[in-house]
Amino acid sequence: MKPVTFLVALTTITVVLSTVSANPYGGWQPIENIHNYRIQEIAKFAVGMHNWENKFKDPLRLVSIRRGLVQVVDGMNYKLDVMVAEGNRLDSKGSMYRTEVNVRPGAMELIFFTRIVKVLN
Repeated sequence: MKPVTFLVALTTITVVLSTVSANPYGGWQPIENIHNYRIQEIAKFAVGMHNWENKFKDPLRLVSIRRGLVQVVDGMNYKLDVMVAEGNRLDSKGSMYRTEVNVRPGAMELIFFTRIVKVLN
């Protein structure tokens, strides 16, 4: 009877270890639905903070989110590739930016906002 108990305990340990290694804590995971309202709000926050930090000189306007990753840390980090328009005209030039935002209960912080591709419409 003891060997059976030992095998069950060993199986339980293996299952627990495989669950821990599959845990996304600390690792970047793809965001399944980049069109989710919360993800859209995070992207708008990033563009708005970028505009504020640049004193609204040549403001950017969010057009779409192209890709997103999430990381569980002290809160959540969101890394988004966003397409933005430069200026307010509908035919304005656009660029792709990569941004990272840390989200904690009651707070958002822009980590970075960098242009990665300049595109002409």
